[in-house]
Amino acid sequence: MLRFYTIGLVFFGSMMFVFYLVKYRTLSITTWKPGAAWTRAMIYFTFCNLISVWTGTAETIVMQPIATPHQMSNTLWIVLISLCFLYIFIAYWILWAKMTLTFDRKYYIGAGLVFGTIWGLSTGQVLLSFYHIWNMNEFPLWVVYLVSFVSMGIWQYVVHDYFWDVYVSPEHDTPKSIKLKTLVSHIPNVGLCLLFLVLYGNYWLYVFTQTFALVATTIFQKFPAPWAKGEFHAPMTKKGMFGLPRGAGYTHVYENAQK
Repeated sequence: MLRFYTIGLVFFGSMMFVFYLVKYRTLSITTWKPGAAWTRAMIYFTFCNLISVWTGTAETIVMQPIATPHQMSNTLWIVLISLCFLYIFIAYWILWAKMTLTFDRKYYIGAGLVFGTIWGLSTGQVLLSFYHIWNMNEFPLWVVYLVSFVSMGIWQYVVHDYFWDVYVSPEHDTPKSIKLKTLVSHIPNVGLCLLFLVLYGNYWLYVFTQTFALVATTIFQKFPAPWAKGEFHAPMTKKGMFGLPRGAGYTHVYENAQK
């Protein structure tokens, strides 16, 4: 089954890549178009899912139950997974939402739910793959936690700063909100949910936590549907490593932008 799934991913990713080259190859990063952003995202999502397959993470997910009866009767397990979802709700559905610029974009709830779910399932799997790789070695749990945390952090930093916040998301941050979201939402999310994962090894639930977070970020930045029309604020950038553009955050005064 995973073989056919892999073939399907390669086919889909290849089609998206060809479509992007034909239609959006010459599009400047100073122009943000919903179709281009969705296409770039789908290529990235395909890559994330392929990593999950190639590392054996996807196979483990398929073979595992969501939770065991023993876990569901364990008070500490219940408290910790509940804490993960509660923290994500506060950090993303409330705090992240309040710190996000939308520039009066229109809500596309249906498209946002679809995009956020795919984003969450894909990101959850690629982050999970780091843990899966390190956990295959006979390291103490604290070492698995530490190297997984560092690996996840580096991946998220590079992907978001140099790809996602330049080529996928419309502008939705300021330099201040980028720092605040990192400290309040992103780092604690990675640390808390990884702790649950290292202690109990529930792959499905880890992916669900990240999906819960990214559905919120999609909805509250008012991510446009691929058919949306109009002018959109492209992300502002600055020079990063090797002179590559990286997300900088919106720095101009924009009245009533945060709605």
